[in-house]
Amino acid sequence: MERRLELARRLALVLAGALVGLHFAPLGFMPLDQSICFDGGWRLLCGQVPMRDYVAPNGFPVHALQALFFAVFGTTWFAFCLHAAVVNGLAVGLVDRLLDLLGLERMWSSVFALCTAFVFTPPFGVPYMDTHAFFFSLAALVCAVSAARAESATVRKFAAFATGPLLAAAYLSKQIPSVFFLPVVLLVVLWAREERLGMLKRVLASLAISAAALAALAFALGVDWELVRLHWLDLPSEEGARRLQFVPSFGDLAKRFAQTRTELGLHGPTAAFLVALALSAVPVGLGKLYPRELQRLVWPRAALGAALALAGLLFIAWTSNQKAIGVPLVFASAGCTAAAFQMLSRSQREAGRRQLALALYVPVPLLATACAFDARSFGREIDATRKVNDLVFDAELAERSGPQLPPGMAFLRWGVPKLVQYSPTDLAQLVEHLKAREGGLFLVGDCSPMYALSGKVPTFPALWFHPGLTFPSTADERFAAFEERLLANFEREDVRTVVLEPRVWIGDVPAQKLITLERFPRVKALVDARLENERQIGAFRVLELRAR
Repeated sequence: MERRLELARRLALVLAGALVGLHFAPLGFMPLDQSICFDGGWRLLCGQVPMRDYVAPNGFPVHALQALFFAVFGTTWFAFCLHAAVVNGLAVGLVDRLLDLLGLERMWSSVFALCTAFVFTPPFGVPYMDTHAFFFSLAALVCAVSAARAESATVRKFAAFATGPLLAAAYLSKQIPSVFFLPVVLLVVLWAREERLGMLKRVLASLAISAAALAALAFALGVDWELVRLHWLDLPSEEGARRLQFVPSFGDLAKRFAQTRTELGLHGPTAAFLVALALSAVPVGLGKLYPRELQRLVWPRAALGAALALAGLLFIAWTSNQKAIGVPLVFASAGCTAAAFQMLSRSQREAGRRQLALALYVPVPLLATACAFDARSFGREIDATRKVNDLVFDAELAERSGPQLPPGMAFLRWGVPKLVQYSPTDLAQLVEHLKAREGGLFLVGDCSPMYALSGKVPTFPALWFHPGLTFPSTADERFAAFEERLLANFEREDVRTVVLEPRVWIGDVPAQKLITLERFPRVKALVDARLENERQIGAFRVLELRAR
C-alpha cells in the first residue's frame, strides 16, 4: 500500500508539472527562437536527416521528440506545447526523485519539485535546445545518484549504464550547459555506497557505447561528415570564441549573480546557494574540526546544491541568454541544501541533542516556504508576461486574435515582439495561399512553421537564419558551398513560391546587415529569371515563379 501511495504521489507531481507547463506554453510567439524546434520536428517528419539534408549546431534529440509528438497528435501548435508540458512534468518528477535519494522528507521534496514546475519550461514556453539540455542533464544526474545511493545492486547497475545515453542526449541538445554536468556526474561516483571503480567503469562504458551507437546511426543514415565538421564543430567554435570576449571575470560573475537574483526575485534559492557554498567549503578549510561522519552526510548534498546553481549561473554568463532560461534547477539546488540541513538535524537527534536538532531542522521549512513564494512570483512576473521572448503578453489581444490564426496554430495565444510586423490575419491568409500553390516554398525569414502549416518541405539547408552559427556568413569563402546546397534544394523541391518576411531577426556578420534575398546572389538571380508574379499578403512579400 505504501508503495502505491508513493507512486500516486509522484504521478500527481508529474501531472501537476505538466499542467503548469501546458498553461504557460501557448502564451506569445517569438518567431526566431520558438520556430526552431517546430521546424526541426517537421523536417524529420518529412524524411530529412540532420547533417545530411539540414544542418544545425544542436537540438537533434528535441527534433526527434517533436517529430514523435507531431506523428501522434498532428502537426499543430498544441502538439508543440504538449511536448514542452510533458518535459516539464517529467522534470518535476526527476527533482522529487533526486531529493528523495538525498534523504529529504517527501513533504519538502514535493514542495521543491512543484516549485520547479514554474522555472523549467514555462519561461520559454515551448520545446527549446537549452531546456532539453538541462532536462537530460538532470535525468543523467538522477541516474548517477541512483547508481551511487540506491539499495538495490540491480538498480545501481542499470542507473550507471543509463547515465551515458542521457549525457549524450544532453550534449546533442546543446553543448552548453551539458558540459557543466559531466564533472558533477563523475564526482557523484565518489559518493557511491560501494564499488566506486565499478560504477565509474559502467558510466564510462555507457558513454563509449553511446558514442559508438550514435556514430553507427549516423553512418546508417548517410550523414555528411564534412557538414558535421563545419556546422557542429567549426562554426559553433568560432561563435564560441566570439562570445568568450563577453565571458565575465569573477567579479563580474558575482554582479551577474546579484542581477539574476534581483531581476528574477529568487530570494530563497539565493540564500540556499550561499549556504551550500559555505557548507561545501567547511570540510576543505576546517577538515579536522568537521567530523568525518558529518562530512559524509552534509558535504555531498551541499556540494550538489552549489553545483546545480553554478551550472545555471555559468550558462547565463557564457551564452548571454535571457537569465530566466538559465535557472531551471534553482529549486532543486535549494532542495539539496535543505537535505543537507535535514541530515545535520537527524545526526544531532540520533546523538540525543534534541534542541540542536530542532534548530538545524528549522531552515528546511523556511527554505521551502521562501521558494514557494518565489515560484509564485516567478510565474506571475516572468512566465505569464513572456519576458524571455522579448514581448509583453497581452491577454486581451490574444483573445481577439485567436479566431484569426491558421488552424494549425489555434492553440497559440497571440502576442509578438515589437519588431514582428505581421498579424494573425496576415499569417492565415498566407498559409491558405501557399496551400493552393503548386511546387515548393523558400522562406527568407524566421517564421519557419509556415512550411509545416502549408504542407511544404523546408528548402533552406540551415534550421534557422543565424549567419556565422547555422551557416557561414555571406563574406565567408565557405558560403559558396552553402548556397550551392540551397540551389540544389530549390531544384529538387521545384520551388514556385518565395516568401520574404519584413525582416530577419539576426543580421549578417561581422557587420549586422539584415538578411535579405539579395544576400544570396545566385538564388536571387534564379528568382529574377523565373519571376512570374509578385503580390503582397499583409506584411509578407510573395514572389511567384514559373515552373522549370
